[in-house]
Amino acid sequence: MQNNLFSAPLSTSNPFAPSMPNGNSAYDDLAQSYAKLEALKARQNQLYAQQTQQPNQAATVFSDINAELSNLSEDELNFINSSPEYQAVNNKYQAEFSQFLIAKFSNEYLQTTGNGRTLEEMLHTIRKQKEKYKEKFASDINEIRDQNQTLLSKNNQLAETNAELQRQLKEIQEKLWGNQE
Repeated sequence: MQNNLFSAPLSTSNPFAPSMPNGNSAYDDLAQSYAKLEALKARQNQLYAQQTQQPNQAATVFSDINAELSNLSEDELNFINSSPEYQAVNNKYQAEFSQFLIAKFSNEYLQTTGNGRTLEEMLHTIRKQKEKYKEKFASDINEIRDQNQTLLSKNNQLAETNAELQRQLKEIQEKLWGNQE
């Protein structure tokens, strides 16, 4: 066998390339990073293509609503607008949309209009109405309590005049509150 320098297997790696801690050359690491970057780009393009192919569901609902409303007669529209169900869902939508607009454009609105005084008035009105609601709620509860007391009082008066009703009332009271005497 002849010892020939040229008969050794040909190495494809660059012996002069700096070696990395993982044993790969810098070129190999760069090639792997580039391959990963290309895979990420391909995935991003695929996701973008899917998004552009699928219509936005909310946009579809908006177009369906517009189509439905445009096909209604004036009487149908008035009937729908006067229904409590529609008013409730419309009020909910209006409130949510307003919250979106406030969150999205409040800074631009203030910068453009400088209308902070109106917002302060709105805040004051909201707080004032909230207090009025609490007062009305408490008043309603007291009114209901008074009505119940009046009804119980009338029931007791009737029960006192009728022995059978008095016995039944006593049984009901025992069932509800136990024997508290």
